[in-house]
Amino acid sequence: MDQIPIVEINNVFLKGHRGTQIFKNLSFKLVPGRSAVIQGSAGSGKSSMVELLIGLRRPDSGSVELFGESIGKRGSRGRSLLRRKIGGVGGLFELIASYTVAENIAFPLILAGERSKARKERLLKMLSEFSLIKQASEFPRQLTRVERTLVQFARASIANQPLMIIDEPSAGLDSKTYERIHEFLVKASFSGRSMIILTSETAAEILPNTDYYQLKTGELV
Repeated sequence: MDQIPIVEINNVFLKGHRGTQIFKNLSFKLVPGRSAVIQGSAGSGKSSMVELLIGLRRPDSGSVELFGESIGKRGSRGRSLLRRKIGGVGGLFELIASYTVAENIAFPLILAGERSKARKERLLKMLSEFSLIKQASEFPRQLTRVERTLVQFARASIANQPLMIIDEPSAGLDSKTYERIHEFLVKASFSGRSMIILTSETAAEILPNTDYYQLKTGELV
């Protein structure tokens, strides 16, 4: 039996607010257990692609499906429920300013209705794994850029959501932290978790179970 794709974009056309063509006949499929790295220069449409995937924008034509369901045909609650299956890092996936580090990381488990004891155990594991125990009670405004990125990765990991979208994974990271994040991505790839990684840089290292694309002139190649 064929697997239901995690993401399926079919023949999408999208124009910007000023009428410029962002996507023309964009198609893309991601099946469970596979990941994708999408490289594109600034202004190539990477952020617009994320907006389509999480339902913040609708294509002018074509369709966008998540987990076998058309996100464009869902109401706001339906889109919200689909988004709960996605862990996000960078770009549009900001931390909640009024929540502490611990509250931000645990938020996906709260939405999923995870019991308090299990939630605390998994939170402690994430705080330890990403070296954030000392920052647990701090707020995002008190963190360095690197610390905020680590909090986002911890939040995107804690609930084991079937899809993780990562926008510019190396942005603002020092070489040591980047190596840690790369190790995390390799581990996630081997675990069978699917990721969409959007980057303006050419990949220097290859991830397992991953396909590589370039976003050029509104199409994936």
